[in-house]
Amino acid sequence: MVDLSQNPKVLEVNLIKNEMRASFDWSQHLGTLFISLLIAGLFVVEIYFGLDRWSAYENDRVLATEAKFNQVSKDIKAMKSESDQVLAFKQRVDLADALLADHIYWTNFLSWLEKNTLSTVSYGGFSGGINGIYQLQATGQTFRDISWQTRAFLADPSVVSARVDSGSSTRNDKKEQTDASTGVSFAVNLKIDPKIFKAAGK
Repeated sequence: MVDLSQNPKVLEVNLIKNEMRASFDWSQHLGTLFISLLIAGLFVVEIYFGLDRWSAYENDRVLATEAKFNQVSKDIKAMKSESDQVLAFKQRVDLADALLADHIYWTNFLSWLEKNTLSTVSYGGFSGGINGIYQLQATGQTFRDISWQTRAFLADPSVVSARVDSGSSTRNDKKEQTDASTGVSFAVNLKIDPKIFKAAGK
């Protein structure tokens, strides 16, 4: 162990050779610092303008989307108005078609009735609907016409049933009553398949 009190110069020994003092030369590195700051500033400015352009682009896109949405809403309203008109027109067409179908039905029915009626029988009226059930108020020359007319109806394959419940004379002069000259009235209850007339009208 070294006794420092006997050799005080030991503390003065320089243990670091060629020691240099640290110093910063501002004039030498000022340009580098300025360039670094300039690059950082340009980077910040570029980011700012980039964000600004992006924000403007997004605003334009939002406005365009909103304009498209408004246009689509207007188109939908216009189409709804047109669809309402089309539906109303379709309802009128359907109604006209139904009326036309009924007209064709009655035309076919009357043609069929004329074809299947005896020449000695005439009708004063009839009642019924498109369900095929009718009651015909008929007049014939004799009571035999009732039977022959009923048979004529039943001979047609489209007739489901034909029935005459009763007949009555239309003349009160008993002196002129003969089988050949007596007028009779009767009601024919007739049931016909309505599909035949509708199919024939198509």
